[in-house]
Amino acid sequence: MSSLLPSVQSGYLPYFLLLTSVAGTYNAVQNYFIVWQSKEIYSRKADEMTLLAGRIFATWTAMASMIRGVAAYNINDPIAYNLVIGTYALATFHFMSEWLVFGSVKPNRGSAGPLVVGWTGLIWLLTQRESYLIIL
Repeated sequence: MSSLLPSVQSGYLPYFLLLTSVAGTYNAVQNYFIVWQSKEIYSRKADEMTLLAGRIFATWTAMASMIRGVAAYNINDPIAYNLVIGTYALATFHFMSEWLVFGSVKPNRGSAGPLVVGWTGLIWLLTQRESYLIIL
């Protein structure tokens, strides 16, 4: 089983990326068929979370999860590292703007996860960039 996980020598960041990749994949699959969890996240405008919106969100989440999974195993690759920063930056921007600008997200148990994971991933990746990448 341990041979399936990222290298221990790479620290904990790859494990975080893998964990969020798996969680995102779960979220993407469930959004193709049901949207009740997403309706909880977007609870101020839950009526706008239709099955179509769920499938669009699922596709976006699946793409971010693939990038995070690849980066977990290629943490020293500058292209993978920069792409994974982009996934957390976009997710954080999306949820923050839905909360503060568009008013569809309210802080609750449904939105806490995406907000915490987005900020955690973004800050962790940006502050540890030089530790993982050798910039020539």
